[in-house]
Order: sequence, then C-alpha cells, then structure tokens
Amino acid sequence: MPSGTRLSAQGLPGNAQTDRVDLKVLVLSSGAGDFGIDSATAMLQQGGVPFDVLDASQQTLDQSRLINADGSGKYQGVILTSSSLINEPSPGNFISTLDSGEWDTLFQYEAAYKVRQLALYGYPGVAPEDYGLRAVPGAETSTTSMTPTSAGKAVFKDLTGTALPVQYAYSYPSVLESVPGVTTTPLLTDPQGRVLAATSTAADGRERLLVTTAENPYLLHTELMGYGLVQWLTKGVHLGEHRRFLQVDIDDFFSAGDQLNAQTGQLYTKPFRVSAGDLISVYYQQRDIRSTFKAASNFRYSLVFNGGGAKTSAFGSCLFYWLSSDQLTSMAKCLKDDFDWVNHTKDHLRMDVMDLKTATDQIAGNFTIASKLGLPVNRKSLVTGEHSGLGNMDPTDDGSHNDDDVNLPKQDLGLGRSNPNMLQAADSSGVRYLGADHSVASQWDASCLTCGVVHPLDNKLFVMARWPINIYYYATNPAETLKGYNNVYAPGGTRPYWDHALNYSEFLDKESDLALTHMLGGGAFPHYMHQTNLNQYALGKSVASDWVQAALSKYSKYSTLPLNTYHWDDLGAYMQSHTTEEKAKTAGSLKGIWDRKTNTVVLSNLSAGTVPVTLTGADGGSLYGAYKSQVVSLSGNRTVGVTPR
Repeated sequence: MPSGTRLSAQGLPGNAQTDRVDLKVLVLSSGAGDFGIDSATAMLQQGGVPFDVLDASQQTLDQSRLINADGSGKYQGVILTSSSLINEPSPGNFISTLDSGEWDTLFQYEAAYKVRQLALYGYPGVAPEDYGLRAVPGAETSTTSMTPTSAGKAVFKDLTGTALPVQYAYSYPSVLESVPGVTTTPLLTDPQGRVLAATSTAADGRERLLVTTAENPYLLHTELMGYGLVQWLTKGVHLGEHRRFLQVDIDDFFSAGDQLNAQTGQLYTKPFRVSAGDLISVYYQQRDIRSTFKAASNFRYSLVFNGGGAKTSAFGSCLFYWLSSDQLTSMAKCLKDDFDWVNHTKDHLRMDVMDLKTATDQIAGNFTIASKLGLPVNRKSLVTGEHSGLGNMDPTDDGSHNDDDVNLPKQDLGLGRSNPNMLQAADSSGVRYLGADHSVASQWDASCLTCGVVHPLDNKLFVMARWPINIYYYATNPAETLKGYNNVYAPGGTRPYWDHALNYSEFLDKESDLALTHMLGGGAFPHYMHQTNLNQYALGKSVASDWVQAALSKYSKYSTLPLNTYHWDDLGAYMQSHTTEEKAKTAGSLKGIWDRKTNTVVLSNLSAGTVPVTLTGADGGSLYGAYKSQVVSLSGNRTVGVTPR
C-alpha cells in the first residue's frame, strides 16, 4: 500500500452528525479492468439501492466525498470491489489505488458513522487491514461449494442452507487467526469447513464482511449471495426493494398453429390446437405446481389469447364440454377464473404495417370477444402477435403478408418505428401496457435492468419486455422440443453451441439455469411460450409445465423468497411504478436520510409532482421474506419509522 502520497487522514468536521446518513451506498473501484464492479452494481440495482461509484485510480477519496456540508454522512454502506483495491498500473506492478491516508479517512468515516463495509473479494491477509483470516496454503481452487453456518443463515436469511456451488471463481479457503481486538465470525464454509466468507469486527468497532471467493454477476453463487449481502450492508434499511417473479405467458391460445414432425423435421400439414383435455390437465398441473413449490404458491399461467379462434356461442362446462360445438371454448369458460387472460389480438395478424381500422378491429374486437366469453380479461394489457408493430420488422414490409405465415426478415428499427396506427388503436381501446421482446435491444432498457420503457411515441403506453424460451412454438412434446433445439444448438445446427445433441433432461437443465438467473435478478419480466407447449404429451405432463417445474426445483433448492405472479394489469402497474421510482433515483430527485438515533427516515422528493418511493426496512408496509417494505406516494418530505437488522 502506498503511503499518503495524495492525502493525509483528516479529522471529522466540527459539525459532524454521525447518527445521520443518506440512504445510498458507495462503491469503491480500482479502475479500468476492475473485475468486481459489475457484481457490485448488479446486486445494488436488483434491490433498487442508490449508489455512487468512485474510481479510486482517478479520484481522491477525501472527507468531502464522504460527509455532507451539514455534517451528515453521504453513505450508509461501502462496497470494496476487492479488499485491497489492487490495480496494475504497469505490468507486474500491483498496488492499492488508495494510499494510506485515504484508507485511514475511509476507516475513520466508517467507525464514526457506524457504516458497514463489504469487501466483495479479497485475499485473507493483513493489508490494508486484518480480518482475522489466513489463507490455507495450497488450498486455492476455482471449484468448490459454500455452506452457510448458523451465523451465515442469519445473514443470508433467504437461503435454504443447501451448499451453493462455486465454479469458475478463484477462491482462497481460510482459517481463523486470532488478532487482538478483532472478532471474526464465519458465514460460509467449504466442504472441509474452511472459511469462504466471514464478518469481522475491527478494534475500532467497524463491521466488515469479506468474501474470499471471486464474484461474477453471471455465476450462481454471486446471484444467490447478492440479496443477503445487500441486506447485511444496509442493515435491512434502504431505498428500493428486491422482489422476485415467475410470470409465464402462453401465447396464441384458442388459435391453431404449426406442429413439428420430430422424425422428418418438417411441419405437419394439419395445424395443432390444444384440446379441452389439454386445458383441464394444465389446470391440474398448475395446481400441483402451487402445492409442490412453496415459493410459487400463487403461480398461474397467463393465457394470451386470440379470440378469433374461439366460438362465443359455445356453452361453458367442465362436465359436458364434449357435447359442445367447440370443446376448448367450453372448457375455457368453465376454468376462466383459474388463469390470467391477456389480449393477443383477435386473429394474430402482423401489425407492423396496418391501417387504423384493422388495428382497432384486432385489439378492441378481441376485448369484445372476451366479454362475450365471460373471460376476466386484463383490460389494460396487450401482446401483439410476434410483438409486431413495435419496430422489430422488415423495413420493406408493405402490409401484404399480415395474415399469412410468410416469415419476413426482421431488423430492430427501434420503438420509434412502431406502427402509429397500432399505438392509436391500443390507446383508444384502453390499453396501457404492451408486451415486448427481451431479445430485441430497443424493447428494454439496458441502463436499468429491472425497468420497463415508456413508449417514445405515446407516453400513455408502457412497454414490458418478455423473456423468450427455447421451447419453440411448434413443439407439443419432448421429441419435438429437442428436434427444434438441437437443430439450432447441437453440432451441425444453425448456431452450434454444445458438443453433442442434448437429451430432454439435459435440455431442461440448461434452460432452467437461464430461468433461475432471470428469477434471481429481481426483474418482473414474464417468460413466454405457446399454446402447442400445453399439449398433454403424457398423463399430467406438458413441456410448458416441465420447464416451470425444472426452474422451480432449482430455485427452491436454494432460496425461500416468494416468487410473485401478478395479473398482467397489476404487473404493468407495478413495473411502471418501479420504473418511475428508479428513474427518479437515478436523476437524484429521490433521497432518504436515516437518523439512527430515532430510527426514522426522512424521504424527500426534490422534483415537482408525486413520485412513488419504496422503503425496505419500514415499520409499516408488507412483509416480503424477512423484511417489510412500504411504498409511499411522495411529494415533498415524509418521515417513516424503520427497524434495522
């Protein structure tokens, strides 16, 4: 560590208010090439926690960066992307980007303002400070597992206690070392009982947490640890909330669609439409999912329907449906309250180039059919066929193929190229929430990983991207699912990735890994499949429910946090409120000041109007996991009581 070449330790100002801190986290980075910055910012963004990043290789850490002019603290917690903030300014020359004076200034602030410090990764040595851990010589590894201790279960309250797998992450298994004035408590240990994460109280009373396993936002152990680390760092009191979702949409319901012949790789000439028997099986599959997986006790499928494929005159019955002129419609009427219903337009026409009258007929007409069927449809939500009309389109499309299966080559032309007729028809029909495609860059916000997008051509319409799944629209059973998947990702496929053609168990394993990442990330974005995927290929089984169960099996193995499933209109309202709040925090117009003496937070909206703000750790509000959160519609200031952990 360099001596104080940039800064000498500074004493506290005379007006120091050490009981008052802003609800914001400081992330200290070692500069270009910092491998820990993405993990730090991802876990904070997932919880909606405001933060600043200081590049210690370019900026000096002095008292003015830590303490406000009125003497209150600027930060409630500090994250070190690595425990020593090591940088390599020249080949083979490794130094800390903070000099001794800056470290002293940081430690003095943490001690005086009782601010916790999280070192996301570090070698368990003595510099710049001693955590009371020592690396076991020769035990370094990039493959191990982490099991919570009893103390670890108190920090990682959401985890089940199952060992977390660690792969591709360099680790320093450690043992405790007695250090005067230091108390070290292991949180996570490897199979040999050696320490991989621990809290440590310094001689000056500072509370620290060190992880000796490298972090990466795309690795499972980091995804699973992030929630607990942030709650520990903030003492369970922070702006924003971390909330998880499982929303599964089934598109094209009531319509007939393509089916793949798994032997020939060609499409059958006869289209496939789910039967009444398939739907009642899905009803029982859904019920079994809720009873099997406690975290998904409110799960239900959203049926994204094309009313033109239904028969409004069919009677509703679960007993005598077989006498109906359309058995599926009769069964759907009977089970209407057991699913969520979302407008997918009347006939699934392509809407990139379409006149206003036709667009209105497709959108408003489908709402009319829903009313005739008695479906409890979401009146404010719409998913167009193929997410069309939102600018991901063939730029030469002239609208002559809107009602056929011609696959036009799509380009992401941006939401600005949305069809204004579709937008006007949606708006005039009462739609406020539009489903979009998360695989299309312009249809989601890369700057806010849990946000939706206000449509640039109509600010009354809010765009919510949906995750595609590699169960293709023409697959009714495992064989067809694998045929389509391996035609793409197996050797010889159009985009080969794996070294062999996957079997069904391997396929579900890979796809549920992706689903697990999405669920742990805290975004409310739905996943979507198609009506063919609901086919009962064996008693009580469909490829859609196979995917759901595989994802939930993995999630429930590690986490106890409930997975929310909202009605689409409620989902849109939640995500729009969440996005408004996140944008306000990014703009700096929302803030909170925590007085630890009175355990109150003063929330402030510095902008005109009213903005929603969520406070985790509030005394009121609703319980999610182990923490309460309260949503306040804020104009001006408001004081809220909190309970730190």
